[in-house]
Amino acid sequence: MHSLNPALRRLLRGALLLVALGAAGISPALADLLVGGNGETVYRYDDRTGAFLGILVPNGSGGLNDLQGMTVGPDHLLYMTSFNTLQVLRFDGSTTSVFIAANNSGVGSISRPDDVKFGPDGNVYVADWDKNRIVRFDGATGAFIDVFASGNGLQQPNRIAFGPNGDLYVGNAWTTDVLRFHGDTGQPYPSAGHSGAIFVPGVFGPYNVELDVSSRGILAVTQGATNGLRFYDAQTGELLGVPDPNLTNVSDMRFGPDGDLYVAVYARAAVLRYDGATGAALGDFVSAGSGGLNRAQSMTFTCPRFDHHGRGHGHGRGHGRGYGQGNGYVHGARHCPPVGNADDADDADDDAPGGKHGGLMRLPF
Repeated sequence: MHSLNPALRRLLRGALLLVALGAAGISPALADLLVGGNGETVYRYDDRTGAFLGILVPNGSGGLNDLQGMTVGPDHLLYMTSFNTLQVLRFDGSTTSVFIAANNSGVGSISRPDDVKFGPDGNVYVADWDKNRIVRFDGATGAFIDVFASGNGLQQPNRIAFGPNGDLYVGNAWTTDVLRFHGDTGQPYPSAGHSGAIFVPGVFGPYNVELDVSSRGILAVTQGATNGLRFYDAQTGELLGVPDPNLTNVSDMRFGPDGDLYVAVYARAAVLRYDGATGAALGDFVSAGSGGLNRAQSMTFTCPRFDHHGRGHGHGRGHGRGYGQGNGYVHGARHCPPVGNADDADDADDDAPGGKHGGLMRLPF
């Protein structure tokens, strides 16, 4: 019997995950919100209403222990850091397996993986808390590639995000600085007037820094225990405003498919929503403890699917945010890396969300 080629195997695994996400009868076209809670469980919520849809990854699946960061890859599988077992795990819709194994020796070893993201190059980037560096692995095999960034002020990196231009932003827990590195080279890329890789100076430390970057070029940050939510220009580092000076105890944040900002609050076990353009508070999106959620620790969105006409499916509040930003990511939300050739979308109907072509693409299955 002939074995399937690796690319086809990855696509089939992605299809399994999409089936699992649709098991509750919710259309697979929607980008569900996934929240890591209780340290070892992933909960699923409707991205339109915040309603609890069920548990996606059962408690401790595959040895998951202290889930700190997660993301959906270009293969539509879920990747999770297991902080206490020094691993990155992968969930395919039914089982959890090791993608990056614990390795206690060698330059490619990671110690306390805190966050994981896919970069514009399709590879996996891991924030290595203990070793003060960002490590890059092959996005298909998990094989070590290189130490992408180190030094230049990196101390206990706990959150990473890629901006619209491909540069890497890092939350530095020890100093609460936000650092920036060139996305192509890993070289430090400070804002004007700062040294090393400092993009936004720290204000209170040591304490985790949570951040994400919107397709509009807004860097959302919480630095320190009591510094509140701040919006910065992701190109210059200029402070744009402080939408919520009283926000505390944040454990993760993501710009969603609708362009709004979603914020996980650890102790309350809730997810708040803010307008992604103005920062206006929109209230609780996932109510405290919904579905048994406890200690909301990490979050991500799944990738919306497209029908055979190439039309994107999603939602919005009618003012055009979050759609068709033209950066190759579906709905302008960069938590979903592109799959296949974005040029395939060129024949999409002009009335697709986001206007003519709108940056949409088809999935390969």
